[in-house]
Amino acid sequence: MEDMVNPPELGAETPAPPRRRRRWWRLAAAMVLGYGVCIGAGMPIAVPFDIAVNVAPIGAAVDLTPVASAEQTLVVLQHGLWRSSWSMWRLERTLRAVGYQVVNPGYPSTDGTIEQHAQSLRDAIESYIAAHGAPRSVCYVGHSMGGLVIQEYLRRPDARPPAHCVYIATPHRGAILCDLRKNWWPYPLLMGTGAAMQISPSDPFHRQPIPNLDVTGVIVGDIGDGSPSIPGHDDGTVGVEEASLPGALDSITLPFGHTAISEREAMLRQVLSFLATGRFAHDAANVTR
Repeated sequence: MEDMVNPPELGAETPAPPRRRRRWWRLAAAMVLGYGVCIGAGMPIAVPFDIAVNVAPIGAAVDLTPVASAEQTLVVLQHGLWRSSWSMWRLERTLRAVGYQVVNPGYPSTDGTIEQHAQSLRDAIESYIAAHGAPRSVCYVGHSMGGLVIQEYLRRPDARPPAHCVYIATPHRGAILCDLRKNWWPYPLLMGTGAAMQISPSDPFHRQPIPNLDVTGVIVGDIGDGSPSIPGHDDGTVGVEEASLPGALDSITLPFGHTAISEREAMLRQVLSFLATGRFAHDAANVTR
């Protein structure tokens, strides 16, 4: 009532209501600070991001019915460049839920060559088998450069032969984006001078035959003209043609970007299908998630 009897004079300033924007700035600052603490404590730089994008529960669209003989199958996962084993966490949880044994080793992707990473992968597999016993069969699933690491491992004479391989957005013969950026000073600073440079299509690494095509499935990401630097359609990082693999047993294209495809439920369903049957579920609906 007092305000009605004595209204503020015209032109007088009134206190501004609290702005929600301030809350968002505080939240953003807290997230940046938390991220900095994690990195300062020695955590790989990708880990907080990888956890955040993989923490969601597995939805009902993914059939988690136990798979016959899955407990006798070891599935080996391998993440891509600048990522961590947490980037495969959602897939790991899915595979364990249906009964598979899983090895999901991390590796310093920006430090060392693909050949060195393949040696590390070999050591992780043998360490697991020494502790848990030899499985009846071994399958491999790699995202992006992780697929190249798996291929190099499978070229080794001491490799465990695959029952199935699934490559997700892997540039099998290199990625043109590497050639376009490798001479920028930030590229070697952020990506390293080893494996990241071997992604170049002109690198001798890509002159080798790709092993085990007869048991291989390929998942390709396609968001249209995601990057103007890549000819044709791509996933924003790897071209559709670069991720395709002539001679593979089966392949399927999903409408996701290079990072998102590593955790989407549509990808989870397709990996489960290929590991169980050697074929992708091409008639599966609802691939928007």
